[in-house]
Amino acid sequence: MSRFLPYIHNLRGLAIMFVVGVHAAGYETDWATYPHVRHFLHTFFDPSEGNGTILFLFIGGFLFQHLTHNQFDFKKYIEAKFLNIILPYILISVPLIVIRINTDFDSLTLPAGFHEKPVVYQFFYHLLTGSHMPPFWFISTIILFYLTSPLLHAADNRTFYRTLFPLILLSCLFTYRSQHNANTFLSYFHFIPVYITGMWASYNKERILKLGWKLLAPLIVLYLIFTAADLAGNFSLQRQMNFETVLREGSIVFNFYMLKALILCFALLMIFYKLRTREMPLLDILGQYSFGVFFVHYILISVSRKALEAFGVTIDFSLTTWLIYFVFVLMISIVTVYFVKKVTGRYSRYLIGS
Repeated sequence: MSRFLPYIHNLRGLAIMFVVGVHAAGYETDWATYPHVRHFLHTFFDPSEGNGTILFLFIGGFLFQHLTHNQFDFKKYIEAKFLNIILPYILISVPLIVIRINTDFDSLTLPAGFHEKPVVYQFFYHLLTGSHMPPFWFISTIILFYLTSPLLHAADNRTFYRTLFPLILLSCLFTYRSQHNANTFLSYFHFIPVYITGMWASYNKERILKLGWKLLAPLIVLYLIFTAADLAGNFSLQRQMNFETVLREGSIVFNFYMLKALILCFALLMIFYKLRTREMPLLDILGQYSFGVFFVHYILISVSRKALEAFGVTIDFSLTTWLIYFVFVLMISIVTVYFVKKVTGRYSRYLIGS
């Protein structure tokens, strides 16, 4: 069995494109002239659950099962994750956190009275929650996935997938993201079913992929139906939900966005499998650089936006200007990772995860 799966590799490249795309789109105020375009893009990128986030977790679970089903060494696994993910996160985060603490940085992710806390508390709060940079909540959450990997490996068997997995999958269809992605533990409990769904898909990949158009066609139809319903404003309540509301009010609201994102995962899995012999240079390089691009892209967005503000440029996106900015951020992120790799060689993984 090959350890390298080209269709999963290219799918990971697409996932990081989703992430960069939604972050490059900025805020509601950046679309003053064309708010309807932003609404359309939001439907495409789905910031409510995040198509990029869901794809990354689905792929992560898929590869975890594929690579560890027959042999799993937790010590080696956690050492690799520390060197390639956690260490780069720490090295990149430390200077950013120092800057945040010594400036007037404020964020909805921070609790009331945060700036009155001791500096040491502020430092480790940022580091442990990822609140110092919007995308970094994902790293603090994925670390919990790594720490609980022995349990996930133990669950990688037919009995679990046939009995408990359906209940676990159902649970994420009635929970939502933590408000402002501020609670790492709630994020873990909300997203762990997605990771396990990726594991289930890998465990059953031969049967799933063999179905071809018998599965892909209905998946595409369902996805288009949900997209049309979203554009028509039928999921407005779901956009307002968060995990804290579910716990506080006992709300039971079906998460159509999660179902839509999971449908997209399986549809793209089928599509990329069908295209597995095609060369996709951009997705290939993004697949190789995925975590590097993840770590640097938002820093580049922040710097470029401040540069535009310094020149007195007011951001007012249209579809064209957003596309130009999106491609710019994507390309400069790739170039940045490329040069870091060139300069630091094999140590680049410890610095930027690629």
